[in-house]
Amino acid sequence: MKKILKQTWKTIRYNIRSLLIFEAGYRAATFFLVMQLVRFFVDFSLKQQGFSYLTAENYKEFLQYPLSVVFLALVFLVILIFYFVEVAALLCGFVYSAKEKKLYAGDFFILGIKKTVSFFRHSKVSWLVCAACSGPFLAAYFLVREISYIQILEFTARQIYKEIKSPMLIYGFLGVLLLISFLFVFALPYCILEKKKNWQGFLSGMKLFRTHWKRILLDFCFLHVFMLLFILITYSVVMLILAAGVFFFKPEAVKISSIFIYSEYVNMALGIYAGGVQLIGSIAFVYTVYTKFHIQPKDEEEHLFYKKMEQYFWYSKLGRRKAAGLLTALFVLLEGIYFGFLVINHDTTLSHLAADTEITAHRGGAWKAPENTISALQYTIDSGADYAEIDVQETKDGELILLHDESLKRTAGVKKNVWDMTLKQVEKLDAGASFHKNFRGEKIPEFTEVLKFCKGRLDLNIEIKYNGKNKGIVNKVVRAIKENHFEDHCVVTSMNYQFLKQIKKTAPEIRTGYIMTMTYGGVQGMEAADFFSVKHTYVDEKFVTQAHALGKEVHVWTVNYKGDAKRMLDMGVDNIITDDPIMVRKVQNRESGSSTGYVELLRYAFRF
Repeated sequence: MKKILKQTWKTIRYNIRSLLIFEAGYRAATFFLVMQLVRFFVDFSLKQQGFSYLTAENYKEFLQYPLSVVFLALVFLVILIFYFVEVAALLCGFVYSAKEKKLYAGDFFILGIKKTVSFFRHSKVSWLVCAACSGPFLAAYFLVREISYIQILEFTARQIYKEIKSPMLIYGFLGVLLLISFLFVFALPYCILEKKKNWQGFLSGMKLFRTHWKRILLDFCFLHVFMLLFILITYSVVMLILAAGVFFFKPEAVKISSIFIYSEYVNMALGIYAGGVQLIGSIAFVYTVYTKFHIQPKDEEEHLFYKKMEQYFWYSKLGRRKAAGLLTALFVLLEGIYFGFLVINHDTTLSHLAADTEITAHRGGAWKAPENTISALQYTIDSGADYAEIDVQETKDGELILLHDESLKRTAGVKKNVWDMTLKQVEKLDAGASFHKNFRGEKIPEFTEVLKFCKGRLDLNIEIKYNGKNKGIVNKVVRAIKENHFEDHCVVTSMNYQFLKQIKKTAPEIRTGYIMTMTYGGVQGMEAADFFSVKHTYVDEKFVTQAHALGKEVHVWTVNYKGDAKRMLDMGVDNIITDDPIMVRKVQNRESGSSTGYVELLRYAFRF
């Protein structure tokens, strides 16, 4: 037993640095590419069906739509190709490690591409069988983790579980699937390295396994126990460091929301990491068994990545080691910049697929800073809210500013209506002194100023106020949104339904919401509204179900107490508008403690 496991580790260790760089870069890149592809296909298919939102009520109809079926098949095909390239790269890399030949990260990628193309040529369409049959076992860690993290996958799993009356049928099917997949894993070296047909490779793998099944099975079990412990320890260490970083470097007011945000990224990355550990360990083990109990045919020497680069002048001047180091550093840097961009700018690719109920800070965060100001928006960013709700009005000279009331009396101390003052007059007002002395001198911002401040940092819920004197405001708001390329990062709402019709006529790509102080009767005819924004005291499960059946979201306002937040979450509303986004986030994650000590942060991080 020790000999096989020891040789497995030796195979991994020889080129481990290049192996880890390749795996980290390749898995991160392919994961985000697939996520973007899924997002594009889902959005496109929903638009073709006339839905603005994917809900439990329209989910079956969405899946049964012919275009959705085609898109799902294409996504599955792309995933299989990515998976096969990775498996081929690892097997070829381990061949070179066994021969004690050094590889760089680029070598793994080139070898994987070449072997995959070669296998596709001689196997024709049957490569799909090899990939699809071996995938479930080798991707088990990744699938289990991502299904629990990505809502659309979790919902699909739950729906399947509900549809099948006997849970034993599901467990039995999964057991048989994993067993077949496990056996097919041993066919991979024969199919990829020896270019055997799928069935011949499977028979060769079965013969190898059947001859030494007790030893192989026992070693494989030990290997997986070790990998699970290694993943668990790594995850725990990362969370301990994360909690310490938040504890020491984040302000008291945003510690809890920060730990929620960052731990979500860690949990997402855990699936990628766990899948990589399982794949590397399993493929290395299978290759070790293959080489120990099987005589391999001599394989032609592959043309490595660095050999292909020798024709370039700059490469020959630097030399192989320096050039490889430079290329590797560039590869890691690009991956790091991309992932950092996602974290810093709160990229919505993941939240689009993974989020439950989103949270909007009312008037930009009116409890912690003067409403509808830059300071309020900065608080919203720090609090981790998904959106900031702002109010847009028009001055006497036709300029757009942020203001909730028609009068400036409450926020700026001037007893005048907004349509009676010019922008220059408004700019001289103090919107912060009435809130707190620390905000003295805070200005009422222009709408375009806010768009520029929030771009790449925060999505906006833009409410257009109607006062009877601003009939041209809609076109101005839409023009500002388009000029600042903010269409995909905002929703526009109003209590005036005609405003929403104007928006859909001039800019149908912008999502719109109809604000209602109460709900009564049917909402089937409101085609210009992609969602309904309703006062939370008038929302019940019937309304939520009806709206979702129409493919429309339900946003509720203004939820400032834990009991109300819990009730809205239980109903399944899509967005909670609140003055206290941190409180809602805590309720959303079933946490209500007030302590923000290190132990408490760990509890939030681990969801205890």
